[in-house]
Amino acid sequence: MPGNIICKLSDRTYYLPSMTALSYRKFLQTASQILFDSDRVGRRHAVLVINFERLSELDGVLGYAMVDEIMRRIAGQLGDALNTADLVSIVGRYQICCLLSDLLTDSHALLAAHKVLRVLTAPFLLDERRLILSPRIGVALSSQNNGELSQLMSNASSALRQAKLERESIKLFVEEEENLLLLGIDLWSDLGRAIESSELYMSYQPQFNIASGEIKSTEALLRWNHPQRGPIRPDRLIQVAEGTDLMPKLTLWVFNTALRQCAEYRRAGLSAGVSINFSADDLRDPELVELVMQGLELWGVSPGDVVIELTETAVMEDHPGSLDVLYALKDMGLKLAMDDFGTGYSSMARLLELPLDEIKVDMVFVKNMITQPAHERIVDSMISLGHTLNLQVVAEGVEDLATYERLRMLGCDTIQGYFIGRGIPLPELIENIKNQAYNFPV
Repeated sequence: MPGNIICKLSDRTYYLPSMTALSYRKFLQTASQILFDSDRVGRRHAVLVINFERLSELDGVLGYAMVDEIMRRIAGQLGDALNTADLVSIVGRYQICCLLSDLLTDSHALLAAHKVLRVLTAPFLLDERRLILSPRIGVALSSQNNGELSQLMSNASSALRQAKLERESIKLFVEEEENLLLLGIDLWSDLGRAIESSELYMSYQPQFNIASGEIKSTEALLRWNHPQRGPIRPDRLIQVAEGTDLMPKLTLWVFNTALRQCAEYRRAGLSAGVSINFSADDLRDPELVELVMQGLELWGVSPGDVVIELTETAVMEDHPGSLDVLYALKDMGLKLAMDDFGTGYSSMARLLELPLDEIKVDMVFVKNMITQPAHERIVDSMISLGHTLNLQVVAEGVEDLATYERLRMLGCDTIQGYFIGRGIPLPELIENIKNQAYNFPV
């Protein structure tokens, strides 16, 4: 059988085409047979599912036929890079599956995955172009199930989805994370209904301005009380919505609810603005600026009383159009804050071009600054940096008088945390205002 590779596993021989990917049908047949035979003798195998996020952008530029050819060439590269006993197949649009055969240990699967990643992260040469393909890899081990190929591929696909959520290049399948993914699928189907019902609500956590001795704003915090599952963690809620058509609907609900309730607590006597969290997805929404303008007009809230908070990761992403959206919001009179400052990957060049008004020092540094001098030095440097850039500095996670006093001495502008108050629903906030329940440090 010329031109083929003779692959021996256990006591069986398989003839595989050389330096090319198997057809999907042939891959399924051969991989299933290998797993079936090896299961009887206890051999280890693994499945890799590889996705290329940048290829979808090339369809409209190079055409589907050229992208298909790129996939074939990539599969050929993998065939050359892996062992001769391993199988490679294109199993979907922008997706390749590999069966790694006869591993010595389970850890060898991850070593192979890193080798594949090194091959695929190198620029792909197409004529005179150098293409960056941004691969992600999900890994599943045969020891994690009964050796069924379909289950292995499903597990690897689950690991791949988790890698995308966590923005990692390689992810090994873990049963608990699969359960979380299934939970996410269930929650996504429920979230659309929740947006239209009373399951979602906002809590408001005060932000205390040290110089004025007053609450300058509240942070609007999204909450979901699921009828069967109870309270859903906010990060899980956002994770469910991000990247789907529910995200714009959720943002619109949050923005309008926060503005409406800000107007309510101002009428009740709290002269404070409101901080509202936006995601990276929101900055890519072409209708965002118009929706923000409509919301301000509808609820009669001054733009200067509204702070849009974005995570450090969101504002540092150099996505086309995101910077224009930030400047459009700034031109409308809204203020912009970088949340979780210090936990991402800020660069000074990017900071200088962003139209920010404040930075929020992440609580991971603030909570331990009294007992850990290194944390205090980091907080001090962040406050100095913020003031050098003419930005207000908010410290999150302030839980005691000693931390407050130290922040005041370091020149921090605003604090937020349990020392001032927890996040509470609007009726409780208004009740606290009426009863003058907030006791501020002097």
